[in-house]
Amino acid sequence: MKTFSFLNVIMLTALLAACSVKVPDENVTDSDDVPALTPDYTGIVMPPNIAPMNFEIDMPGERYVTKVEGNAGTPLVVEGKMVKFDMNDWHRLLEANKGDDLRYSVYVSGGDGRWTRYGFINHVANDSIDRYFSYRLIEPSYVQYGALSINQRDLSSFDESVIFNNAFPCEESRGFCINCHVPRNQNADGMSQFHVRQFNGGTVIINGDKAEKVNLKTDSTLSAGVYPAWHPTLNLIAYSVNETHQRFFTGDNQKVEVIDGSSGLILYDVDRGTVSTIVDSPDVMETFPAWSSDGTKLYYSAARYPAGVTPDNVDASFDSLHYDILVMDFNPAERSFSVPDTVVAASSRGKSALLPRISPDGKWLLFCEADYGTFHIWHKDSDLFVVNLSSGEIIPLSGANSDDTDSYHSWSSGSRWIIFSSRRDDGSYTRPYITYFSPEGTASKAFVVPQEDTSYYKNLMKSYNVPEFMVQPVKVPRRELVRTVGAEAVRAVYE
Repeated sequence: MKTFSFLNVIMLTALLAACSVKVPDENVTDSDDVPALTPDYTGIVMPPNIAPMNFEIDMPGERYVTKVEGNAGTPLVVEGKMVKFDMNDWHRLLEANKGDDLRYSVYVSGGDGRWTRYGFINHVANDSIDRYFSYRLIEPSYVQYGALSINQRDLSSFDESVIFNNAFPCEESRGFCINCHVPRNQNADGMSQFHVRQFNGGTVIINGDKAEKVNLKTDSTLSAGVYPAWHPTLNLIAYSVNETHQRFFTGDNQKVEVIDGSSGLILYDVDRGTVSTIVDSPDVMETFPAWSSDGTKLYYSAARYPAGVTPDNVDASFDSLHYDILVMDFNPAERSFSVPDTVVAASSRGKSALLPRISPDGKWLLFCEADYGTFHIWHKDSDLFVVNLSSGEIIPLSGANSDDTDSYHSWSSGSRWIIFSSRRDDGSYTRPYITYFSPEGTASKAFVVPQEDTSYYKNLMKSYNVPEFMVQPVKVPRRELVRTVGAEAVRAVYE
């Protein structure tokens, strides 16, 4: 029996040796070029808790071997054009090399026994990324919404789940859209919200494992709440109210323009069920509110109507609308706001600045800027910028920006990671990209959220919309959301 066991060990050892991948060490020529990979995961800063960053080697050849090693831990060696790392081995290697570099060697052979080695270095940050993010998956259509879902993804693995989808039949008379899932404080306390539009419309407020649907439209407000901003400590949500139009183009590189005819800001008290006006200037359009990290200030974007332009004819002047970013002090005891000050005077430069988002450490204001307009997710010239709130300096996030749309963005809870939507891959579909944001205000080269299947994004015919970091997943049961969406909305009271 002992002899049999010993022979089994010898045979197993020989089998493993035969099956292990051998790193080429003969007939190898080093190249100065960076290998062509899809996705492009070269020269990036990686979170130490990110899922395996699998990729495909986009270079002609017959044989491929990839080796990843650091100054600690066991190197990873994978054979083949599709490079897929073992989950546990990957996490062990990153954890062992936090704050240090990983060295990649990609070997390519034409089958003649000669190899070319391509190398690059990725850095493993000390700062972990928030484990989850939520997003909407939507087809690039403008008149139908028959297959929408709000999902959440575990960034440390490839686990994905549906928070809610509009599984009801979407005929014109009974269909509904779902949008704007936004958590409070990266969902640290389990509170978030999303909108249901048209049939059974309302705003769903999620609190832990419970949900309630409210109707924020009153006789004294322009619309129901649109773009939300949770107060960080109080059960208050600032919303924009918008009268929105769309224009479509056939002879332009830009497919669609979304325009506000008019807009303003309201405040919803979740506990009391009341709505009040924050600001509603007749000659100014206010939108995209955002609280400071301590809740004492409210930032937002605002544009004045150009000369001769009114809400009735604003559509014809869409490319003359330029938004600035303003801020008001907030008095929580009196629920009052100060006279606004300008933080980003983009209009003076012929630009339009939108979507202010304040870093959780309170030091930075993140926004996107383009030549004009209010809906930069469709503007190819949209780029990301930050404002140093101590000095007022505006800094472009050059490392993260691309030649195509870079827009809707959110901070991680530690203020070191930013996730945003980008059309850089094909110009049509938005994909979730992540960049490391340094304490000095610079962004690293952005990378797309990793997927287990390296061809996932090539085959996905949907866009990622409104990516938001979360420290924990949304836990409300789906049956509770189905019940809530199907129920009558509770009407908010204007005061």
